[in-house]
Amino acid sequence: MTSYAEFSIGELFEAVNGRAKFIRDYMDAHPGRYPVFSASLVKPFGYVDEYEFEGRHLTWVMNGYGGRVQEVDGRFSANRDRGVLIPKPVIEEADLTYLRFAMEPQLVAAAVGRRVDGRLNEYTKIYPQTALEQVIRIPVTPAGKVDLARMKTIGSKLRRMEAAQTRLREVRDTLARASFPLRCAPPTTTISLGDENFFRLSIGNRVLRSQHVADGIPVYSANARSPFGYVEISNLQDFKYPSLLWGIDGIFDWNLIPAGERFATTDHCGRAEILDSRLDPAYLLAYLRTTRNTYGFDRVFRASLRNVKANVEVTVPVDGSGEISLIRQQELAESFNRREKAQLTSLASISDVLDSRMAVDL
Repeated sequence: MTSYAEFSIGELFEAVNGRAKFIRDYMDAHPGRYPVFSASLVKPFGYVDEYEFEGRHLTWVMNGYGGRVQEVDGRFSANRDRGVLIPKPVIEEADLTYLRFAMEPQLVAAAVGRRVDGRLNEYTKIYPQTALEQVIRIPVTPAGKVDLARMKTIGSKLRRMEAAQTRLREVRDTLARASFPLRCAPPTTTISLGDENFFRLSIGNRVLRSQHVADGIPVYSANARSPFGYVEISNLQDFKYPSLLWGIDGIFDWNLIPAGERFATTDHCGRAEILDSRLDPAYLLAYLRTTRNTYGFDRVFRASLRNVKANVEVTVPVDGSGEISLIRQQELAESFNRREKAQLTSLASISDVLDSRMAVDL
C-alpha cells in the first residue's frame, strides 16, 4: 500500500513569474520560433527569437483560468499571465504528470476572482506566493523520502488515461457532428417557407437585458434552441399555431414551440408559424435541422427573413392521390427522433466519463 505525505509546493519548487515585456508589440518586433505561453492552455501567445527556459517544466496560469497547470517541453518563455515552476533537488527527477494532477485542483481552488458555471467568462488569478503555499500529497518510501518510482508508475497510468480521453473526445466530437439524413421517398412535394399558404414568417423585436426577470416567459434570440432570458410580458400576440424558430445571426439552427405556448423573440430570431394542420411540426423540425447546412447561412450571408423566404424549402411526403400525408410525416419524424435520442444518450454517457476527474492516488 502506498504511503503519502503532505508537502507545500514551495518545498518542492521555486516559482518564477513570466516577463511583462512579452506583449503583442514586442512579439511583432521580435518574431522567431520560440513559443511564449500566456493564459491560454490551447496554444502559445506567440513566438519570438529568444527563450528563457529550456527542458520540461510545469507552468501555471496566473491570470485568466487561474491555477490551471500545463507541462511544457523545450525552449520557451512566459508572459505575466503565466508562471513557471523550477524543481528543487528533491523533486528534480519526479514525474511531472503526477505533480500536475496533484497540484492543479489545489491551485484552482485557491485562485480568486470571477467564477462562472461552465468556465464561461471565468477570470481568476493566483500569484506565486499563494501558489507556493498550497499543499499536495506525494507518495513516500517507508523511510519518508519522496517515492519517485511510485510517482512515475502513477504518472504513466495517468498519461494512458489522458490519451484514452483524447480518443474519446474525438469520438464524441465526431458523433456530435453526425447528422442523420431524413430520407423522404417519393412521392413528395416541395414547399417553400415563403409560401404564405403554409407559413407566416416574422422577426422579433429588441429585448433589453434590463427587461429580464428571474422566472417568466422565455425569450429566444440568435441561439434559437436555448432561451436568451425571461420576461414578464411577451412581445408576441398570437400563439394559435406551432412556431418554428431560427437564429438569424451566428449558428443557423431551428427550434419548435408548440401551439399555445407563450414565448418572446428578439430581432435576432426568426419565427415561422405553421398555418396548415396537414404539416406535422415534428417532421418539419427534423427536416429543417438535417438540411440546415445546405444553405450556407452565416454572419455574412445571414438567415434574414428575405433569405429564408427565398431559399429554405421542405420536402413533404404525399399519398397516392397527391395529398400531403400526415401519417408518413409522423412516421419519418418518429424514426428521426429515435436516432437523435440514441445519439444524445450516447453523447451524455461519453461526457459523464470525460467529466470524471482522474485522481493521483491510483
